[in-house]
Amino acid sequence: MLVLAACLAPALPARADPGHLVGTWTAASDRLPTALGDQTIRMVVRTSVGGNGLRIRLSNVFGATSVTFQSVYLGLQAYGAELQHKTNRPVTFNGRKSVKLRPGQAVWSDPVVKRISPRQDVVVSMYVPGYLPQVTGHDRAYATTFLSDPGDHARQEASDMFTYTSTQWYFLDRVAVTTARTVRSVVALGDSLTDGAGQELDANRRWTDYLTHRVSAVAAAKRVSVLNAGISGNRVLRTGVGPSVLSRFRRDVLSQPGVRTVVVFCGINDISKGELTSAKPLIEAYKKMIKEARARKLRILGGTLTPFAGYQSWTPEREAIRQQVNRWIRTSGAFDAVLDFDKALRDPHAPDQLRAAYDHGDHLHLSDAGRRKVAYTIPLKRIL
Repeated sequence: MLVLAACLAPALPARADPGHLVGTWTAASDRLPTALGDQTIRMVVRTSVGGNGLRIRLSNVFGATSVTFQSVYLGLQAYGAELQHKTNRPVTFNGRKSVKLRPGQAVWSDPVVKRISPRQDVVVSMYVPGYLPQVTGHDRAYATTFLSDPGDHARQEASDMFTYTSTQWYFLDRVAVTTARTVRSVVALGDSLTDGAGQELDANRRWTDYLTHRVSAVAAAKRVSVLNAGISGNRVLRTGVGPSVLSRFRRDVLSQPGVRTVVVFCGINDISKGELTSAKPLIEAYKKMIKEARARKLRILGGTLTPFAGYQSWTPEREAIRQQVNRWIRTSGAFDAVLDFDKALRDPHAPDQLRAAYDHGDHLHLSDAGRRKVAYTIPLKRIL
């Protein structure tokens, strides 16, 4: 339950743990082919861990022009675009109610005087004046975003002015809280299999959501926040649908507040698009990410690539490369641990295919049961 405070909490005793900032939600950003202007955007995001002094980060990293956020509010969802009564509060940036970001910039807000619970549906409303032909955001949110009629409606709790919907997140790329220093985050780096392809809208059934549910049973001081840095269609080696995994590794993973563990589960698009003739380029990319993670004293776990026989782009040659990649992940000892998603999800009678119960239907993407299986394949001792 979210608790609203009328004033700042009293100073902590000298020996008390002052806590630290930990990400509780994220979305990997890209340049969206979307135009916005003179309207209020209302987005719903779900926290992973709870804490105090919630902050949000707004990004114009991929913008072509400056963006002004005239007013920004944060509240709790009742249903749809409707907010719970008296939960909507203004968000400030260095004490100011508005903030302007030039192309390439991002900004953290001041702490919002609230305590937030784990797995809480937080609503961020922002009024953006002017016309923006190019927007920084996340394309496949698998969540409903509400867009208003013209004007600033960020303050209102009612939903009547929010007459349009989208399935993208705009400008918002991080939410963080202050919590105990024992609480850290695990960042899931991947493509559509991590982003959540196959789930119903607003279902919150990504494999990272299932992992968050598992972690919620752990004692609060030992929990980890689970952050989803997946981009549907993303490749490790080439920029196309989103920046390449290699090019975004520092921004989307290493710079996350409170990060301790990285799960690398990507590469199937590099193989399925047919540009690789061997596993070597992917392996070299994994080695680079491992080196960068180790330099930051982070744990990095490698997920084997799941089957895709029956998918439209599958060939025996591409299957051979997948097997080479998985063999290296399993046997090289390069990662701190191996998460054998391939073994967990493949059909034991046809190991180049997904087990039918885990197949969403196209022989590449996962069903709800498949995404849940990914989450339950991860030993909690590897991430806690």
